[in-house]
Amino acid sequence: MDKLDKLFDRMTKDMVYYFIAGGLAEPDGLIRTVEFFLNFVDKGRLSGKLLDEELVKEALIHHLPNHMPLYIDESFYAYQMLLDLYYALYNERIITKEECKEMQYVIYLNKTAFLSRMSNPNYWSKNKLAVMDEWREGNFDIEEPYNLDNYNLDETVKKEVPNNILEFPRQSAAVKTQTSYVVRVDLKGYRPRIWRRLKIPASISYEQLHEILQIAFGWEDRHLHSFFVDKKIMIGPSDLEMVQFAEEQRLIDEDFQNKKTISYLYDFGCDWQHQLVIEKILEEAPVEYAICMKAKGETPVEDSRGNESWKAFDIADINKELKKKK
Repeated sequence: MDKLDKLFDRMTKDMVYYFIAGGLAEPDGLIRTVEFFLNFVDKGRLSGKLLDEELVKEALIHHLPNHMPLYIDESFYAYQMLLDLYYALYNERIITKEECKEMQYVIYLNKTAFLSRMSNPNYWSKNKLAVMDEWREGNFDIEEPYNLDNYNLDETVKKEVPNNILEFPRQSAAVKTQTSYVVRVDLKGYRPRIWRRLKIPASISYEQLHEILQIAFGWEDRHLHSFFVDKKIMIGPSDLEMVQFAEEQRLIDEDFQNKKTISYLYDFGCDWQHQLVIEKILEEAPVEYAICMKAKGETPVEDSRGNESWKAFDIADINKELKKKK
């Protein structure tokens, strides 16, 4: 068995998982996506070109959207498979762990462009449009087939100018006296739900919040992470180029006091997404460290996405570790 066969053999479980979990009609689209990507980047030779960031970006935001026919739901799982591809390359010792993390981050940074263009016919070739039209002829649950005449395929689609203007926090007439927050944090995508209820000091930074969440969910802090506020502000380590605010400098109180929507993403490969809901704003004697008030659900073992194994937890042990962070 050559390297390419071994690589696909390693990825088979993930493909089957996405096929079943995503309710896809067939897994062929995921297999074709990986093959298409590898063929474009380095003709399937598994060479150093797979670490060429510009070439990978070209594949993600131009070549795949232009030529690879996939339904919208398939596109999301195709994105996951491309992340898994680099993890498989690392496990097969074709690339190093650091190279794996770097390339997964490149893919993550281009996620929005990839998914939006995969679902936007303005970025499709005429051949892809024809294939998509043929696929949709027998599907009565969706709108009319795409019409070639409706799309200007000869002109380059204009880039949208991002709105990077951020609102400054409004000054409150009264001095805020909140000392802590009660926050429920859910690990998204699981039934029964996996969640933790935490009492958190109002004075901590997002960097400290990251450490608290790592302990509460039993993560090992071996991967990249970031926070998102109202789905438009990205907060993370200062060495991440895309973050708008450095987590070590921004206090949670700037966002928590207004009960904004907060999410926490850990491991850009496994894509562990956590939703934070601010349940109470407390005005009482301040707490010196975070406390886990209640916990439900065993958490997945690190790096087990797609083939989850589970680890038990003890709320007393969680609080023992949290106390060390005061």
